[in-house]
Parts: sequence; C-alpha cells; structure tokens
Amino acid sequence: MLEGGTSKQFVTCKRWALAEPEAFAALIGLLERAVVEHLSAQILAGAEVVQIFDSWAGALPPSALKRWSLEPLQRITAALKARHPEVPVLLFPRGAGLLYPLFANESGADGLSLDSSLPVDWAAETLARSVTLQGNLDPLFLVAGGNAMEEAATEILSAFSSRPFIFNLGHGVVPQTPPEHVARLVELVQGWKN
Repeated sequence: MLEGGTSKQFVTCKRWALAEPEAFAALIGLLERAVVEHLSAQILAGAEVVQIFDSWAGALPPSALKRWSLEPLQRITAALKARHPEVPVLLFPRGAGLLYPLFANESGADGLSLDSSLPVDWAAETLARSVTLQGNLDPLFLVAGGNAMEEAATEILSAFSSRPFIFNLGHGVVPQTPPEHVARLVELVQGWKN
C-alpha cells in the first residue's frame, strides 16, 4: 500500500512511521477497522477460524514492534472476539523471532503461526501452552521431498506432540512444489503417532 509494491525492508513505511507517528497511527487505525470488518464478514460467510498475517513484524525493531504490530493485533483480536467469541483467531507475526513470546502472551489470540526460522524445540518450550501453535515446515522441504522432508516434518511433529498444535508450513507453498510431495506430507502427518 505504501511501498508501491512488495517490499522486504518496508523503507517508505518505516520512514513515515518514524517521521510522522500520529499520521501513521491514523492509517493503522483505519486498517484495524477494515481488517475487523473484513474478517467479520468472512466469519458471517462461514469461516470457522481466521488468521491475521502481519508480514512486517520481523522488519520492525523491538522498540516499534509493540506499537505498530502487537498493539494493533491486540485491538483487532479483541474486536473480533467481542463480535464472534466462538471463532478462533490465529496470528502470524512473520519474522518476529525472539519476540514471538510477546504475541503468545499478550495478543489475546487463540493461536500463533510460526515461520520456518524458529527452532521447534525453542518454540515448544518457550511459547505459552495456552496458545495453539501452527507451523512451521520450511516450504523448500516440501519442494525437495523424500527423506529431508520426512525428517523435518517428524522433528516438528515430535516437538509439538504434547501441546495444542496444527501442522503447517512456515509460509506458503511455492510454485515449484511437486503435488506428490504434498500428498506424501499429508499422508505422513495424518499417520504420525508419537
């Protein structure tokens, strides 16, 4: 929206947030309301769970992450919970790294999606057990398939076996992914026993 296309560094956006925080806060407020309305409409149309992707969480310094990522997500989650208390809300603060515990402990969300950069043992031991975790197979393991994929998937399944967990990728399926690898992964996950 602000960068004029996709961005990895969010330079224009961060510059505006730093230079004009009041104006930037007004935009964030507008986005919060739009996200709540959109996700509420999705729920009314039949969605049984919603997930909010925060693609820039990992691009923010810790000093800005609470204000521009966590706090807006808290407000969105609270508004959705007030309207639809029975519908789980998942958050995906992509790239938040060691700051994931803030989202697990303070967001109010039911679940937290993990990107593939997080060590599974650290996440399993550190993140609040009251929050369902989702993730975090690197999509390139799905491209590679075979033993590499199966070993990585088994490591994730083992690490999270004693807590609420949804197996998923750490980010989306890439175009090079062979469909037969997806089928094998589904078979592995469905048949896995600790």
